[in-house]
Amino acid sequence: MTTVDKLPLKFGWNPITQHRDLFVQRCKQIIEERIHQRKELGEKYIQQVSDVADDKLLNNLFGVLYMIVFVSISTTSRAFSFALFDYGGRPELWNELYEEQLKIHNESNGYLSIEDVDKMVKLDSFLKESFRYSTDIANLPHTVIGDSYTFSNGNTIPKGRDVYLYMKDTAFNNKFYEETSIDRSFITFGVSKHACPGRFFAVNEIKMGLHKLILKYNIRTESGKIVPPIKISSLKIPPMGGLVFENRN
Repeated sequence: MTTVDKLPLKFGWNPITQHRDLFVQRCKQIIEERIHQRKELGEKYIQQVSDVADDKLLNNLFGVLYMIVFVSISTTSRAFSFALFDYGGRPELWNELYEEQLKIHNESNGYLSIEDVDKMVKLDSFLKESFRYSTDIANLPHTVIGDSYTFSNGNTIPKGRDVYLYMKDTAFNNKFYEETSIDRSFITFGVSKHACPGRFFAVNEIKMGLHKLILKYNIRTESGKIVPPIKISSLKIPPMGGLVFENRN
């Protein structure tokens, strides 16, 4: 960014302001209502917000929401890219997946509903397998906040230590992965109350995108084979190779 580009920011212009103002307009009333409910219910109320819906609280909530939006865009695009490379390198699946998507397209007249997305059984299985192979080696860090934590095997982790889950072991462990379903055992999206709140939306979004592309294009990797992801430390990123999109018509 040049000095000229920075001038509007220096004199107070902020492109995010309009989004924050909309957030405050929609959410302040809800927060104030919950504060009122807490005062009425007393100990029966489950604490969700602070005592006052002031600018400090709203700024903090907006910042967290904005961060979640950017992270969700990044993770969804990443998963979509992995799926495209996996599809492009598996010619044995092309006809099978295309026929399923064409059938759904014809039945829906090109206007997909959530019921139509639920019919994408083969595409759904393919996508979840893609998730499994593209999951990071270690992820979902947890910090020990107690004095320590001792596992059933006797290993103890001291307070303040960061612990990462060995995702590869979980993804390929038959005990935890008997079925490829996005439920509590699908560790890629996190678990319990920390699980991704948009996991079902994200998967349906990717399936709809793949549906449209599979119908319109023959998609393959440049080599026609599976291109492995790039490993950086414990993380994986989509391959740097190219994809070839050939118009079906």
